[in-house]
Amino acid sequence: RRRGRIKPLLLNQRFLAGLGNIYTDEALWRAGVHPLRRADTLTPTEVRRLHRAIRSVLRAAVANGGTTLPDAAYQQPDGRSGEFASRLAVYGRTEQPCPRCGTIIERIKVSQRGTHLCPHCQSLPEGKL
Repeated sequence: RRRGRIKPLLLNQRFLAGLGNIYTDEALWRAGVHPLRRADTLTPTEVRRLHRAIRSVLRAAVANGGTTLPDAAYQQPDGRSGEFASRLAVYGRTEQPCPRCGTIIERIKVSQRGTHLCPHCQSLPEGKL
């Protein structure tokens, strides 16, 4: 079992290649896992839920041509913008309501990275930091 916080672990390319900041925030939200949660405190059920969420986010992003944000230059090879940005639940939605529960989305820093989360859907259990 890995120690340390779950978000930096998921961003570690030696641990899991290809999962960037946007998709990490989205997967953690879908799985209901707080980004500051210690990885070694996740239950087997939570690990399975997170695994499914990562796969689901990546599949949806690919199916929608990737994620082009307003301030980014990403385009598909044919010049079209990726459409997944319009389907983001938490990333870039600071101070907007969570699509699941209506609680206001927060932005915090985790390992110098902007991190978006719903404090209700992704509550941090006591002793799991």
